Amino acid sequence: MDTFFTACMALLLTTCSCESPSRITTSASGHWVNYEGRTLMLTGDSGTQCVLQNANLDYHAWIDDCAERGIPMVHVWSFVAPRQKEDGSEIEERWGYVYPGLTPWQREDGGPSARDQRPRWNLQAFDEGPEGATDHYWPRARDLCAYAKSKNMLVGYTVFTGWIKGNANAWPYHPFNKANGGHLDRNLPDGVTIATAGVEIWQKSWDDQWSDAEKTQWIWESFALKAIEELNPFGNVFFVFLDEHSYTDGNMGDHFLHFFKKRGVCWMDWSARRQEVDFVINDTSDRVNKNSLALEGFFAEPARPYFLLEGGPYRGEEARTSMWTFAMGGGHFSYHGDTEQETPQTGIMGYDPLVPGGDKGMERRDWLGHLSRLFNEELSHLDKMVPHNELASDGMLCLAAPPLEYVVYAGRNSSRSFSLKLPEEKGEAEAVFYNPRTGQRSAPFHITSRGTTILMKPDDADWVIHIRYPAPQNQSMR
Repeated sequence: MDTFFTACMALLLTTCSCESPSRITTSASGHWVNYEGRTLMLTGDSGTQCVLQNANLDYHAWIDDCAERGIPMVHVWSFVAPRQKEDGSEIEERWGYVYPGLTPWQREDGGPSARDQRPRWNLQAFDEGPEGATDHYWPRARDLCAYAKSKNMLVGYTVFTGWIKGNANAWPYHPFNKANGGHLDRNLPDGVTIATAGVEIWQKSWDDQWSDAEKTQWIWESFALKAIEELNPFGNVFFVFLDEHSYTDGNMGDHFLHFFKKRGVCWMDWSARRQEVDFVINDTSDRVNKNSLALEGFFAEPARPYFLLEGGPYRGEEARTSMWTFAMGGGHFSYHGDTEQETPQTGIMGYDPLVPGGDKGMERRDWLGHLSRLFNEELSHLDKMVPHNELASDGMLCLAAPPLEYVVYAGRNSSRSFSLKLPEEKGEAEAVFYNPRTGQRSAPFHITSRGTTILMKPDDADWVIHIRYPAPQNQSMR
């Protein structure tokens, strides 16, 4: 490794630590997210591995569709190596053809082939390209973040992603695999085992005689510095350690927590590191009713915005139930839009115009948008909202800022009649029914009551009622 690359890494460190602080902060209560003067509950659509992996995917159209629906966040994995062969003898079902695949690292010029029949990777050099060349990884990643910022949207960027599990269909294509130009004979635990946890080594010159753990650490640190330098200056990016914890993170977790945090990054990781991270992520869960998961994260100490980035169900009305039950527990929800939908081509894959039978799966984005618009455009006291299921009938979910504002979610096939405990003092509140399937609002009506009030939803489908009392004079909002 020449001294030029080392000098470049030193420059990245200086730039990141001094000039690139995230503009994403946590609200006063600790539960919500502040960005560009707004307090937000983040609903998001996740393009996971697809957006930065496939150079043909139209992520501008994807972001446009999310922005038009009021969705304030998109989420992507940093990369997944293409699992295909250039001659078409192996292809990924979701794409149905040999697509132009990208990773953060460049390929060698000629020489032996990797598993995908393209040249092997050079893990000491990045896939650069001129600004706007979105068929190269780093210009594409920059443009993604810049375009989302132009729409006032946040980007979640998972740095170390689920594909490193080492499962049978991923490891053969892994850039770290010796067969592909890497340095490892196996993935786990070697792919997440570093040599000197707590002590950075990126500034050293590469040495072929290093141990596997030293090489792994140097590659990951160099990649992390590159990601920070390229993406953090946009101010709308938060970085995620793993978007699921279904496999070991080796000895990397604390090391990269401090690595990113010292460089002004908004950092997300699981509850085990709650004390030091900015945002906390829930483990992957396929439970339909996710309210108890969100409640556990909301009431844990210290308070942190609590997210779900992965977890089924991914199709049908149960997906909407999953969204709303997690949000009603005070959680931030991102829909994992690239898997297990109606067909292998339903979801984010539909934004590649060359995918046979591609279907964008827009219904789920519609539902995310309806959820977001209620929380982020209709609520007056979001930062004061706390789960209060005890105020409503059994089976109903309540999020409230007593005595000012109440939201109740009545799920599918729940009782049409339900009770809600409102303030004892007599007063008039404005109420509307909100349709989570269409986003339509009923005409406002007024509630005048003392204490427990009986309400009736329009039919057996799922409904939301939003009740708001006049704020006292000089009462702060949001």
